Amino acid sequence: MTTSLRISFQELATRVSHRNTGKVCNDAIAEQLMARVSHDENLHMIFYRDVSAAGLDIAPNQAMKSVHRILRNFKMPGFTVPEFRRKAVIIAVGGVYDPRIHLDEVVMPVLKKWRIFEREDFTGEAARMRDDLGLLVKELQDASEKFEESKQRYLEREARRTEKITASKVLQTKGTLTLSRH
Repeated sequence: MTTSLRISFQELATRVSHRNTGKVCNDAIAEQLMARVSHDENLHMIFYRDVSAAGLDIAPNQAMKSVHRILRNFKMPGFTVPEFRRKAVIIAVGGVYDPRIHLDEVVMPVLKKWRIFEREDFTGEAARMRDDLGLLVKELQDASEKFEESKQRYLEREARRTEKITASKVLQTKGTLTLSRH
């Protein structure tokens, strides 16, 4: 059951990242291709999500323990790729997949579909783990806000750094521009 639970999140994360990749590549054919791939990933996700929902109904405590472990330790497929962390930052800044997308478009839709916070069939440790998922959601919200602030500062720095000097800007210097002799 742990595998189907984990794959439910991974397939949705993959679907979202493929869809967003298509959107940001500014190419109609690439966007259509990625939309098709995204659609296929969605079918996989629905299958695993629904199998997992049945598992939650049959063995709620066991499933909750798995969901808790999965979300507390979630990693995107590909995290073992060399330089994945650097590439993940580029992907996040580009709007393909970031902490807010992870929370709003992957974690919360699955938890809502499974009614994790509404269910009353968790007991003991599983009930405590469900409550801890509420804390995890808050942590993800906080991380999303911090990331968005950092992303905005980064984009502002990049805009200043890459600002092009136009002929009209040079003329506006009114002879005060000093050229380097290097």
